[in-house]
Amino acid sequence: MTIVPPIVLKLNNISRAFGHISAVKSISLEISRGEVIGLVGENGAGKSTLLKILSGVEQPDEGTIEINGVTVAFRSPNDAVRAGVGVVHQEQSLFTNLTVAENLDQRNAGRIGIKNWARVNSECVAALKKIDVNLDPTARVSDLSFVDRQMVEIARAVSIDPNVTGTPLIILDEPTAVLEQTETAVLEREILKLRDIASVIFVSHRLDEIMRICDRVVVMRSGKIVSDKKTSEVTKDNLFRDMAGGISQTAHVDRLRTPAVAEPAVEVRGLTRKGKFKNISFSARPGQIVAFVGSNASGRGALARTLFGAETYDSGTIEVKGKAVSRWSIRKAVQAGLAYIPAERKVEGMIAGLSATRNIALVHQGEAAVGPFLKLSKLAQTAQSWFDRLDVRPNTISRPLINFSGGNQQKVVLAKWLNSPHINVLLLDHPLRGLDVGAAQTVDAQITKACESGAAVILIPDTIEEALEMADEIIVMRDGEISARHDMHSKRNLTVQDIVADMV
Repeated sequence: MTIVPPIVLKLNNISRAFGHISAVKSISLEISRGEVIGLVGENGAGKSTLLKILSGVEQPDEGTIEINGVTVAFRSPNDAVRAGVGVVHQEQSLFTNLTVAENLDQRNAGRIGIKNWARVNSECVAALKKIDVNLDPTARVSDLSFVDRQMVEIARAVSIDPNVTGTPLIILDEPTAVLEQTETAVLEREILKLRDIASVIFVSHRLDEIMRICDRVVVMRSGKIVSDKKTSEVTKDNLFRDMAGGISQTAHVDRLRTPAVAEPAVEVRGLTRKGKFKNISFSARPGQIVAFVGSNASGRGALARTLFGAETYDSGTIEVKGKAVSRWSIRKAVQAGLAYIPAERKVEGMIAGLSATRNIALVHQGEAAVGPFLKLSKLAQTAQSWFDRLDVRPNTISRPLINFSGGNQQKVVLAKWLNSPHINVLLLDHPLRGLDVGAAQTVDAQITKACESGAAVILIPDTIEEALEMADEIIVMRDGEISARHDMHSKRNLTVQDIVADMV
């Protein structure tokens, strides 16, 4: 006799619109106890809005939600928590100056009275034990590794109201997006253990993760569910076609590598910044992509910021187009034709409250600049051109950038720099982070076009595979120093394992 597990989540015709834009359209979905469901879709497909509805941030215009057989109406995130819904967001929300136990006890924050710290620490240990994690409850979060912080986030999500009856629903929104490869493997193992105590909605743009972790895959496009199948019944290419509306991922063509022979666009000799990186020397020529691979602590991020003038260096030289720089700054870098896409686009790459049009014009106004004034019609014309070229969704240039999905925000940040009349060096720190495969291809195409136009690209990729696919040269960094160099014109058979060996 087959035992059918109970339904933990049931959505009935959920819809949500913002003005004339329908973000979610008649979504119906069921998730059983112990299931791990993969939720995928291109940026702007409606995933974020659906998750906000499930977590109580947004309310549906139509439809009903049932949790463990009970119809609920979430008016706030607290309502969702009380119903048994826990969320782990892509951007971590822990208080790094507090201990692990204090972060897990935040639901009692603000209550008057003396805390029983023995009880708080004991409850923390019990919460961590639920997901089979052993951490010191008195450890300060700032001292934890990134992957351990993610486990604390998951423990907090699982530690829902003890009065909740039924199975918790845990939503993991891009939990591996900012992790390195070894950290991702650890987190994947822990996610699989969650099915013993909860049902899970796992959101990721990395289709290989979806295929490894999930029991079913739900594909969204244009606010609707277009596919809901068992993982065993689909391939990555099937998923991509469903996401992109029929276009196969295999349609992507690698950039044809030809050795760069021109003088370097940028050349670095012996660059050192104490505590970050030491004795870094390399060059990047027009049309060439140089990828820096390493862990979060390798120093490559600090190197990119230093090259852009956002951070200082102690010794060494930087030359741009054959001229040594002095008193290097962001202003001088921009004037010299350098462009920088930061890893933290929401913090450093955009002004969230401004419209997409204004964000695109932040650095280079072009013909829109008339003396100290800006010609609004020209700004709008330029923004619309980039929206069409990069397929930004929704196609509403006046919309505040904060209201776009992460992938579409990244396209606007990229357009801000590509709007320059001439780029000599394009510094890209995790440019594909959080992008679906379709958006990633659009960004890839623009990177290739910049190379063809004579720009040198310095790339800090999300994955080693990304470096192997795109780069002309791969430079491996470890503990702030260069540990290996690989010329991709002569090392066509280089593997991920070869690179990992250089990193450890």
